[in-house]
Amino acid sequence: MSLNHNQMAYAAIISTLIFGSLFVGISGFYQTSSGVGDFDSAAEEDINPDVAIQSEVPADNDENVGDGLPDILEESQYGTDPNDIDTDDDGMSDGWEVKHGLNPLDNGEADNEEEETGATNTADDAEVSNESDSWPDPNQGKYGDPDNDGLTNEQEAELGTDPQRADSDNDGLNDRWESLYTMEVSSPDGTITLFNPLSGNWGCTLLNGPLEQTLSDILEDFEGAPTWEELENPLGRHSCDQVLDFDDDGLLNFQEEQYGTNPAAKDSDSDMLPDILEINNANMILDFQLGATCGEPVITPPSQRLPTAAPFADEVSAAWFMSDMDGDGYLNGPSDWDTDGDGMPDGFEYCFSFKDNHPFATSNPQKATSERLSPSNASDGYSDWDEDGLNNLEEYQVALKFDLTNGLPSFTSPWSEDTDQDGMPDGWEASQYNRTTLEYPLNPRNASNANDDIDFDGWDSDGDGDVVFDELELTTTVVDIYV
Repeated sequence: MSLNHNQMAYAAIISTLIFGSLFVGISGFYQTSSGVGDFDSAAEEDINPDVAIQSEVPADNDENVGDGLPDILEESQYGTDPNDIDTDDDGMSDGWEVKHGLNPLDNGEADNEEEETGATNTADDAEVSNESDSWPDPNQGKYGDPDNDGLTNEQEAELGTDPQRADSDNDGLNDRWESLYTMEVSSPDGTITLFNPLSGNWGCTLLNGPLEQTLSDILEDFEGAPTWEELENPLGRHSCDQVLDFDDDGLLNFQEEQYGTNPAAKDSDSDMLPDILEINNANMILDFQLGATCGEPVITPPSQRLPTAAPFADEVSAAWFMSDMDGDGYLNGPSDWDTDGDGMPDGFEYCFSFKDNHPFATSNPQKATSERLSPSNASDGYSDWDEDGLNNLEEYQVALKFDLTNGLPSFTSPWSEDTDQDGMPDGWEASQYNRTTLEYPLNPRNASNANDDIDFDGWDSDGDGDVVFDELELTTTVVDIYV
């Protein structure tokens, strides 16, 4: 059985890494052990004559292209081209790949020659292929991700992170997540960079006694969370990147990383629900109203409000939040604007998920119970419970047409035929299109437009001379709101 040139070179690289690690481990022992290592080391030329000969070559010729590998090792050990900084043309220098345990001869892609000759391989070649690493190995190329941290090897090279370690700075945070939220902040010692995947900011001056106590108390409120002491490094210091609550939302940074949320935003996915509410399994005091007035601020003092169940209280588990029920690439809950993938944001569905807020809660509790939206139920978007000509999904999509009204969302209520109580059904208002101005002038969340004459025909908006929408007009066909 014989090895081809690439496989022999790869074997040499692996051997170098193994023996190099062994040497570093042994030398580290000698350097740190008292009374050990007090000896005259052998001359380098006695150990490796080739290195002695190479040392006589001018420095410019010793490392021609600046890839970090001596020419003699490129030719004799790695099989790389001493005149090419990137032998396999994968965008990463040979020296960087060797340093980080990647193969500088494998770009992760099969070349045409190998593909053409692949069908004529002998039995011996097949045996070699079965006994050795696959070639090419996609994880060796620029698009590979051997540490599964979400960064390609090419991106790791640009950032300076380690492609073999998902957490290069050992602060407990994924390299890719940190790279997404790297920011500069002011501290008593000047400007520091948070979420630098190459620095954990251990013991930074942003941490002080009172703040540490506050953060420790936050951890105690989370069942199964590590204690403040368990987050210390061996020197008793904490990583600012890991333990701060930068957005003051009740989630420490390492928890934000766990859920895939933004450490600088209280509502990471902009679904109208604070991150802390989405991951909670306990009742909480809300700052916004539910039902037909969804999204409007609550005026009642917090001490007089009743706690409300969290949106995913029935789903809360570590496994559920680490999954992706709609397959859109975002984890369930606070990092996914629409967890169930039905086109309606979690906050909108949450607003209309409580039967006690339903207008028929008392008179028809069965109806109120059956007509509830859920941010984890993808099948509730196409009913028209209030018979206004808009299904539940369209009740939300109205907001996409009218943006905001007085700073509030413009979606309509799936429980009310006429959300703004102006005498005109939501579906009828949302469908009126002015072909002259190219606008939809009747906002179903604006009760003051009933007497507007949008078509300049001398009649008010509902066309009957008054603000009452009569039975005849109920027969009007509601057209697609996207006309």
